[in-house]
Amino acid sequence: MNQFKVKMKRGLENEPIVIAADDKIFNDMLPEKLPEGKLLIVTESGKTFPAVCEDGRVTMVASLRAGETLLRAASSDGVPNEVRTVKGDDRVKILIGDREFAEYVFSDKFCKPYFGPVMTSFGESFTRLDFEATEHPHHRSVFFGIGDVSLMDGPSHVDFWNEPEGCGIQRSGEAFVKEAGAYATVSAQSLWLSHDEVPMLDAESSFTVYAQPEGLHTVDVKLTLKASYGRVTFGATKEAGPLGVRVADPLRVDNGGYMTNSYGAEGESECWGRAANYCVYGGRLSGHDIGIAVFDNSKNERFPTTWHIRDYGLFAANNLYFRGGFDIPAGEKLEYNYRIIFFEGSPEEANINSRYIVYAG
Repeated sequence: MNQFKVKMKRGLENEPIVIAADDKIFNDMLPEKLPEGKLLIVTESGKTFPAVCEDGRVTMVASLRAGETLLRAASSDGVPNEVRTVKGDDRVKILIGDREFAEYVFSDKFCKPYFGPVMTSFGESFTRLDFEATEHPHHRSVFFGIGDVSLMDGPSHVDFWNEPEGCGIQRSGEAFVKEAGAYATVSAQSLWLSHDEVPMLDAESSFTVYAQPEGLHTVDVKLTLKASYGRVTFGATKEAGPLGVRVADPLRVDNGGYMTNSYGAEGESECWGRAANYCVYGGRLSGHDIGIAVFDNSKNERFPTTWHIRDYGLFAANNLYFRGGFDIPAGEKLEYNYRIIFFEGSPEEANINSRYIVYAG
C-alpha cells in the first residue's frame, strides 16, 4: 500500500480532478510511485474515493477536507459508483453502478448525434427528449450545432442547428469507449456534410462521466472542429451553441423554473446574451428540486461565453450571435470544452460556485 501527503486548500466533495502523477503534491509518496490502473484512496478522515493512475496522471473523484493531509492508495478491481458502458449498434449506454445514467445516440435516423436522456436518481430525465415535439424538435437533450456554416469555394450558410429541409448533416462514425473505473469516456468522430453531402468539417466529440454518487453527476464535454476541406466561416447566428442543452419541460422558467448565472443575474432578461463563466437552469420535477449547470472553459474562444438561454427551456453557450462570426483557417482546429453538472437539490446544496472554482483552477 502506498502512502503520500497532499494538502488541499479547499474542501472537496465527490469532485473530479486530474493531477500529474509527478506533481509536487505526490513528492512525499512512500514507498514507490502509484501503481497504474484503478485505485481506491482512503483519506485521513476515513472516507474512500475512486481514482485511476494512467499515462503519468491521476484522475480522482476526490472527497477531502480543507487542509487534510494523509492519503493511502491501493490497487482495486472495483471502485464505488464505477462507470461502465454497454455498446449497441447506434448508441452507447452509460451506467453508474448498476443504474443507467445516459445514452450517447449516433443513429443515422437523426441529422445529428445527441446525449440523452440524462436520468435522475428517481428515474426521470433532467433533459427533454421528445420525439413528438413540434416546438424546436431538433433540441434533443444535449447536442452540438451551429446554424450558419460556410466553406470557402463550397456550400454556404448551411444550418447544422435547426433541421429544416436541406439542413446540414452530422454523420457520426462508430463510437469508442474507454472505461477506467473512476470515469468512462464515449468519443466519436463525425463528418459535417451539406445536405448534398459535400464535406465541410471534420469533428470529434467526447463525453466523460465520473464515478459520483446519486444526485450529482459531472460530464466533461469536448468538441474539436477541423477545417479539413478549406477555410470555414461561422456566421453571427443566434441558432448556435456549439453546445446546446434542452432542459426537461417542468424546469422551464415559464413553467416555474429558474435560471441564474455566475454573477448572480436571474431570469432571461438578465442572463440572455450576457457573458458569464457559467449558468444554472433548474426547477422542480415530480416533487424534487433539480438543476443543470454548464461551465465555460477559460481556454475556449472569447471566454467567458455569452449565453443563448431562454425561458422555454433552451440552454446554450453562444459567442457567435452576440460577438460576431469568425473563421477557422484551412487545416486548423477549434476546440471547445465544457463541464455539465446534473444535480439534485439547490445550486447552493450542490456547491456549484465552489465546483466552478475547482474546475477553473
